[in-house]
Amino acid sequence: MSEEREEFRRNAPTRFFTVDEANDMIPVLEEKLKVCDQILIEIRSVSELTEDMEWYWGESINEDTNPDRAEYIKLEKEKSDRIDRWNKSIREIEDVGILIKNPDLGLVDFYSIRDGQVVFLCWQRGEPEVRYWHTLEGGYGGRRPLE
Repeated sequence: MSEEREEFRRNAPTRFFTVDEANDMIPVLEEKLKVCDQILIEIRSVSELTEDMEWYWGESINEDTNPDRAEYIKLEKEKSDRIDRWNKSIREIEDVGILIKNPDLGLVDFYSIRDGQVVFLCWQRGEPEVRYWHTLEGGYGGRRPLE
């Protein structure tokens, strides 16, 4: 098998969605993205604490004699665990064949076929249904109405 074909096979979409199938996924996506939002809030909160400690103590935060060292290590572990949970939540969505393009903005793409071409159906959190599509290269700026 040629390298190009092998690369395509490895990166081929796991699923193509119809508009109705993508719309059926929106309630599930909303719930999963809410979980991701909460985890991101927790990550940012813990990160602020560790960054404050790093700013205050500098390199000495890594010394065994530092009075905040144990707390710093605990917070770094919490942050790592939350990042792992967030990555797992995103993977659960992507394992279904849905692409999270921007979790902060809630931009989501679904592989689809339109006029014989592979395209993305494009949805953003807050939209009641999938109303747009774009080429694989087009991105959010290239969104076009489905109608």
